[in-house]
Amino acid sequence: MFKIIMSPYRRLVLVATTLLCLLLFIFINHKANGDNMPATSARVAQLFTKTKTICVGRFLIDVPQEAEVVYGPTYLPWPITAYPGKGESIDMVVAERLSELDAEKAWASGPLLDNDSSVGKIVNGAMPNQKIVFGVSKGSSRIYRIDSYIRVNDDLFIQRADPISSKKDAAVRELNVIAESLRSRGELEIPTQPGVCIEAGFVSDHTMPSHEALNIGVRLFEFPDVHLALSVTKKNAFVESDALEPRLRQAEEMASRSGNTAWYSRIKTLRRGRREIGKWHGFEMLARKPAQAEEGASHEFVFVSQGEPKNPLLPVLELEFHTGVKENRIGGTNPSVSDDEAVAIWDLLTGSIRVRPTSAQ
Repeated sequence: MFKIIMSPYRRLVLVATTLLCLLLFIFINHKANGDNMPATSARVAQLFTKTKTICVGRFLIDVPQEAEVVYGPTYLPWPITAYPGKGESIDMVVAERLSELDAEKAWASGPLLDNDSSVGKIVNGAMPNQKIVFGVSKGSSRIYRIDSYIRVNDDLFIQRADPISSKKDAAVRELNVIAESLRSRGELEIPTQPGVCIEAGFVSDHTMPSHEALNIGVRLFEFPDVHLALSVTKKNAFVESDALEPRLRQAEEMASRSGNTAWYSRIKTLRRGRREIGKWHGFEMLARKPAQAEEGASHEFVFVSQGEPKNPLLPVLELEFHTGVKENRIGGTNPSVSDDEAVAIWDLLTGSIRVRPTSAQ
């Protein structure tokens, strides 16, 4: 018999959701009796009546059922991109890549021209449906571009490494390790073994990557102009510039120097200060920005925690929340939510972020 273990933060979100649903019930009841009641709480309650749990990296987040989740750049430790449902196209994609190699050979220089150079070669990877192609990086004629093409069931994954010549073999080993550890995953599947969720896939902890970075965007169907971006990055050292507070002070100083003090002074701060999300200790800034000449008013919320170096379960966590987004342009339309609604949505989304439970914990 399975016992469901729920973290205190998950319980908090559950309680909050229950209270919001209760508010929705009260709102509907009041409307039925002809009472006049603001719809703010009711709209947020309705939004979170049904949610789905998304796995990103080693973490989970609860989002509204109809929300669209878009996966951004993923690094394990090299960038890897998923092409769901494109597994059958692997031969065609590899052939297209091979057709580019003659031009790249002419671009190669230094060690990539040596007799033992791999430029132009294609080899089998560690897995039956994996091919590795060696070319030349666009960034430097002395650096390899190594593409690993992996078919997993109906899906295609492409991972690209750009090592210097002396690190070529090490990069190939890293690409093979990921290919060996990779399997397909449905959008709502929550794996129980240790590892990393990526778009359409899961990479088990065969060998922990030296670098992990994952990004997702959440777009709300009910409020299309409201976007949340989540980024987790495992770093090997504490990077002081990651902190949010110095960046805010710098922005204030730049506004003063550039003559934008009047506009900056009209920014409405909704919340600013220290905050904890799960085990992350960080700093957040919640503000409503006034309109500018070429940009309308919008909400901009940010949270940053510097995490703990080398700890995959406590990476750098960065969260950004915007309203008024249209065609990926902030301030392209009027915000569809009030200040209170924006804060409530932000709290419910960010408050649900937690470490994914695994069999190793």
